[in-house]
Amino acid sequence: MRRREFLAGAAAVATAGFPRRAAAHAAQQAKQAALDRISIMSLNFQNILKVPDTSTSPDRTLELFDYAQMIADTYGVHKIELQHYHLASLEDTYLKELRSHIEKSKSRAMQINLEFAELTMSAPRLRDRLLAIDLTKKFVDHAVTLGAMRVMVNQGAQGGANPVAPSEANKVYSIPTLKTMADYGRSKGIIVSIETRGNGGGGGRRVGAPGDAAPAPPAPPAQPGVPAPGPPTWALLAEILKGAGAFSNVDIGGAAAANQEELFACLKMMMPFTAGTMHTRLGTNWDLATTIKYL
Repeated sequence: MRRREFLAGAAAVATAGFPRRAAAHAAQQAKQAALDRISIMSLNFQNILKVPDTSTSPDRTLELFDYAQMIADTYGVHKIELQHYHLASLEDTYLKELRSHIEKSKSRAMQINLEFAELTMSAPRLRDRLLAIDLTKKFVDHAVTLGAMRVMVNQGAQGGANPVAPSEANKVYSIPTLKTMADYGRSKGIIVSIETRGNGGGGGRRVGAPGDAAPAPPAPPAQPGVPAPGPPTWALLAEILKGAGAFSNVDIGGAAAANQEELFACLKMMMPFTAGTMHTRLGTNWDLATTIKYL
């Protein structure tokens, strides 16, 4: 073969291979871009993490300092969320060391999820609300040290001896309580959000609420000591968020939607307040893939 023919043939082969390499590179970039939109909660690995207040078990093989590296190696995800009670210390030295381990895996702690039992914005006792504010402020500072962007507070109805959910009656003090938390977070560059939890689709849902597949039956007569049906909790949360200047961390499962259309109604109402994060899970009343496409 003449040298000129050989070079021309080699150039043709190289040119033919370029589109395939470019396409593969573009596909890899698209995959990484999708993974970069995901963070994974340490709560998902509660059974294997060596964290405080858990029983000793042979299954507990993962140190919290190694959590971000495990998530990066296993899933290619470089964003994590931490439960506040998974932290073994709140000293700056500990938090800075944890941040160093996270950053070694080229990862970032995006959010700290707070669960203070009955110490919430909805607590009926002022002293409990004041403690909730104080603890939230402390964790806003801890989020700054960890390099996180957000803290998610628990709005109520989660643990404690007397859990109380947000309601029409207690919003008069839950809104200013949450506003104090959100304002402090804003002063530190930290987003304060709450999750959708509580009644949707059924208990506590307004008669004729969006998403009803058929007209709802008449509401039963009010019974002494039994609260009358009201709007779904997520509708009330939207009102509270607007009044407090805080943000939503939509939990698709926590919305407790009765069907796909009701979940869409929840998302349409809550996403304008989004903190830029949401939690997903599978459910029997709606389809997750359909929900993500809708979003």
